[in-house]
Amino acid sequence: MRPDFNNKQYYPFEITDKNGVVCSGYFNEKAWNKTIENNVLWEYIPENGRVVEKTLPMPGSLDMANAAADGDRIIITLQDLQSAQTTPLSDLSNDKVLAALEALIRQRKADMPPNSYTTHLFEKGEEKILKKMGEECIEVILAKDNNKDIIYESADLIYHLMVYLVYKNIPFNDILEELKSR
Repeated sequence: MRPDFNNKQYYPFEITDKNGVVCSGYFNEKAWNKTIENNVLWEYIPENGRVVEKTLPMPGSLDMANAAADGDRIIITLQDLQSAQTTPLSDLSNDKVLAALEALIRQRKADMPPNSYTTHLFEKGEEKILKKMGEECIEVILAKDNNKDIIYESADLIYHLMVYLVYKNIPFNDILEELKSR
């Protein structure tokens, strides 16, 4: 499926996995062609007319061959979600850890493996996840006099925040985009 850029300058797109929308944006002809050629996501920014590379919020490859139209939106599937599980987080470079953690949490939400703390949080629901986030916030504050404890408690807080974002189907990349816009 190739969008008809003669009829419309740009089209909205959604990148999805089996859990729903992972990220969204716009394609113009240049962004579409660059994405097809490189299997790296390029996005058209209507506000300034630029085409920029867009980082996927999790590991995976774009299934451009099976891109589909839903009205005037382009839907593309993100494949190979398992890659986050085959590489231990400790072996990843720092810039890849959050994306891999998000992918792992999404996979746990989909599979709900027994004896998993993440599964337990999803089973207990939003109130439990929010309660844990609140507890972790307080623990970061209480750790104020010990940098090692601040680091440890901050990691717990970030993990629980990531669980909550996955629970709400909010891609972490949306948070990064918001931070970039400030």
